[in-house]
Amino acid sequence: MSDPRFRPREMAAPSDRWLFGKATSIAWLEGTTEPEKSRIDAARLQHSIAARINTRLRDTGQSIHSYAQLTGIGYDRMTKVLRGEALMRLEDISDAERLLGDIFDPRS
Repeated sequence: MSDPRFRPREMAAPSDRWLFGKATSIAWLEGTTEPEKSRIDAARLQHSIAARINTRLRDTGQSIHSYAQLTGIGYDRMTKVLRGEALMRLEDISDAERLLGDIFDPRS
């Protein structure tokens, strides 16, 4: 896997980075440039979706490993996406919505 342009979890406040994709609410950095602000907004969206995926997996008794197999994505990439170490793709969101349901809320 190639290095992403940025790692979404690095847009969270340093004390909350380990909560990326797990907690419903975490603290974020404040961007000083337009590109930074865009990356923070993208990271917030990915965090919100990752947290919903993790909650849904927990609620349905599925493991990340079994979910990764269902999507056809490697376990390594799936865990990196859910932890915010890799960028989420639109296909990831589509798979989550199709396989888990009620994941994407555009108002997030």
